Amino acid sequence: MIEPRNARTKDKVERTKLEGLEVHPPGTWGDIVDERIVMGHGAGGRKMHRLISKVFLKHFAGPALRKLADGAVLGRFPGTLVMTTDSYVVQPLFFPGGDIGKLAVCGTINDLAVMGAEPRFISLAFVIREGLEVLKLEAICRSIGAACRKAGVQVVTGDTKVIERGENDELYVNTTGIGSLLPRAKLGPERVKPGDAILINGPVGEHEAAIAVARGAYRFKGKAESDCAALNGLILPLLAQPGVRLMRDPTRGGLATTINEFAEATGLGFIVDEAALVISRHVRGVADLLGLDPLYMANEGKVVVVADRKTEPRLLAKMHKHQFGRQAASIGEVVKKPKGVWLKTRLGSLRPLIMLEGEQLPRIC
Repeated sequence: MIEPRNARTKDKVERTKLEGLEVHPPGTWGDIVDERIVMGHGAGGRKMHRLISKVFLKHFAGPALRKLADGAVLGRFPGTLVMTTDSYVVQPLFFPGGDIGKLAVCGTINDLAVMGAEPRFISLAFVIREGLEVLKLEAICRSIGAACRKAGVQVVTGDTKVIERGENDELYVNTTGIGSLLPRAKLGPERVKPGDAILINGPVGEHEAAIAVARGAYRFKGKAESDCAALNGLILPLLAQPGVRLMRDPTRGGLATTINEFAEATGLGFIVDEAALVISRHVRGVADLLGLDPLYMANEGKVVVVADRKTEPRLLAKMHKHQFGRQAASIGEVVKKPKGVWLKTRLGSLRPLIMLEGEQLPRIC
């Protein structure tokens, strides 16, 4: 489960992520790949244009991005537009199961999908600390490109800024995502009714547990791996089923905070069954050692669905067929009273689950 960390053991996460990058011959872009980012890379001159063409365009260029205009002309496409924006400041940049690039793309896609939208376009803005190895930046961009291709979205515009050298915080990423609302998506808190079921597509707390282990500050190691994943392929087919009322991805604040948001928006009660929750032994180990509650630990590949109880079997069957829904479960129900959020313990009693106050672990996404 969780083992003491040898003080001499170096974190191999970043090195593993960087392995396999193409090595260019001397006199070409290879001379720059081994450099670190300098202020000139954000100054708008030749250095910046080489960085754009040899790193950014190499990994996620499309017709709109290749024009290198100040914006993107997206053209016409069906449906009502849905837009989301987010910033990513996770430390470390690389962690088991992902990196800041994959996290930014998947987080943006998931925010659109839980709104009932098909994700289509993403903008990316990088704020880079002077001194970041270009090799690391290229690994992150390669990860972004792979995540976008897998999810079927395009990076259409972006921006790069370089700030002064500092001790940490090598890179921040800001994204904006645009999608088209599916006509069949009828989601909203006003649709939730007493008797509805609460579903989730798998174990909770995996992302925060992975970040805790990857930082190495707590002198333990374990097999915790982030659940970072784009869920549009799982979520959008669920919307074809009748009775889906509301969706949300439980990121910061975890499952308990998301359910509290549901309760506030609907004015109803939500009871979560402790016995039905899936929590891996690795997450439990990290939580026990650090004094965390898995119900408040962040996820980056989970979706909470509130649906008509009659639709529950079909929704679970669909989830179980998808790679990111194999451990999907029905974890509770909506009630008229008592209002608020309650955990039904294994002993059968109810205890309140309040919204997260403060933070459990900072810089997790």
